[in-house]
Amino acid sequence: MNVTDKYHSQLLPLVLVSLLVLALGACERSGAPPGPESGARASEEASAGRPTGPAIGTAGGREVTPLELFDNYTETGDLPAIRQRGKLRLLVDPSRTAVLPRQTTQQDVEIEQVRRMARELGLELVILQVDSFDKLIERLEAGAGDLIANNLLVTEEWQQQVDFSEPTAETKVVLVSAAGTPDVRDGQKLDGRTLVVTRGTAFETMAGEFARQHPGLAVEVRDTNYIDLLIDVADGKADFTIVDQPALELVQQFRDDLKANVAFPGEHQLAWAIRKGSPELLQAINEQVRLLRPIRPGGRSTGDLDTIRKRGVLRAVTRNHPGTYFMWRGQILGFEFNLLENFATTLGVRLDIIVADSREDFVRLLRDGDADISASLLAIRIDRQEDDMAFSIPYLESPSGIVARPEDKLSNLQELAGRTICVRPGSSQFEAAQELRRQVPNLKLQEIPGTLDIQQVIEQVANRNCDLTIADEISVRLEQAWQGDIEFALPLPGDTNRYAWMLRKSNPELLAAINDFFAEPSTDDKLPELIERYFNSPQQTPPDTRELNRNGESIRDDPTVRRYVEK
Repeated sequence: MNVTDKYHSQLLPLVLVSLLVLALGACERSGAPPGPESGARASEEASAGRPTGPAIGTAGGREVTPLELFDNYTETGDLPAIRQRGKLRLLVDPSRTAVLPRQTTQQDVEIEQVRRMARELGLELVILQVDSFDKLIERLEAGAGDLIANNLLVTEEWQQQVDFSEPTAETKVVLVSAAGTPDVRDGQKLDGRTLVVTRGTAFETMAGEFARQHPGLAVEVRDTNYIDLLIDVADGKADFTIVDQPALELVQQFRDDLKANVAFPGEHQLAWAIRKGSPELLQAINEQVRLLRPIRPGGRSTGDLDTIRKRGVLRAVTRNHPGTYFMWRGQILGFEFNLLENFATTLGVRLDIIVADSREDFVRLLRDGDADISASLLAIRIDRQEDDMAFSIPYLESPSGIVARPEDKLSNLQELAGRTICVRPGSSQFEAAQELRRQVPNLKLQEIPGTLDIQQVIEQVANRNCDLTIADEISVRLEQAWQGDIEFALPLPGDTNRYAWMLRKSNPELLAAINDFFAEPSTDDKLPELIERYFNSPQQTPPDTRELNRNGESIRDDPTVRRYVEK
């Protein structure tokens, strides 16, 4: 973090692009994703002092309230004064609610961390939206809010006005154009072209300097938030805009017609901002920010369990997928994520998640010492075992079969003659397809990019870019939660996937700890709940896309998982 790729999608499965996320407490993730609030609960929240004005969206899983509709107060004091108020007011700009991301963003992670900090300080988090980006610091200084955690670039100008926390991340700043626009050369004339930027951002100054280097380029400074400016560029209403890399990546989740045309030199720091003269609040913030910082490549380690415990961090690599790791209303969820979180708790360490860009990363990151465990509904494969990798005992099994569209009615393998199966080279599905071709005359194989994950492969069938494919039933059930245009049409005899965690063979102590974890009665008892939550009734979907499949069957009817569900 899947899979309504629309500008106003209400699904939030994510992904963090190579971002390591601090795990949330396992107890906070034990329930199902929240549904619509009952009148009683809404009344309780109103009586608890939460904003009762109309919400305009969400950020980090919390409702965002327009500043002018909040029963606000002026507070310019330090942490003791904020404690007396009982609330921590987080200011955001309209770009935070202009789009509901498909994957987890840096902003989601930062807001989740602010929420954690507020809870530890005994404060209620309130997220307030100002009218425009240039009002953020103004409202903060005036005492209308206490904190800005808004992917804010650290600049010398703003350092004169506010105190910044330790950096939360580094980012590139890029000139963005439509995907088909040729790359801009140094000093190139850009007569008749327009560069639009959001007023009050650091990009405004950069735009002026860039225009001086490119004669003919007109600069327009607008009050429009920079997410909407990116959409304007994609729609051809402007030629260029300037944003930070995370903002571009957020919009590229649902618009593939944008590109980074020019990368400005150097890296820019992102940080949280508070009013000057608040040392106690700054100290509390820095303690939380340090937990956000990813492990650097220099910290690579292939050590065993004792090394992990000394480090205090378990590094797990997975992929953004409804069954593994995704964002829903700002909440980090997923079958694998919940298991990993519980395992990290048993070790007494915190969990960092690394999102793989491709299937090859599962082995590469382990081999290079950037991760300790690969966990992404990985099927046990002999070739991986021969590649200095070991697998835990399996925790789940699922049959493989032919994936088709609902109108395809397949009753036996011979009906596949003349059809085409899309598969990724080197995948277990490719091996199964080759074996199938030996059994079925005239069955055709079509190779598709190996960078696609199984969810994206299934989408190719739903979107009619592929005729058929092969996938495990669990993945199909998960995809059916997001769209109803696919079917697990025909199981393949004797082809069953056994899922396990993968790790280095040189870590026998970690392997023993993982196997002990899966053998624990508490884990065995937890699995039925997770299976029900993520594979049988995935409530993270809106009602109109919650259909599991068209014949009403549930994965609980699968004998390979029934032993867990029936407990």
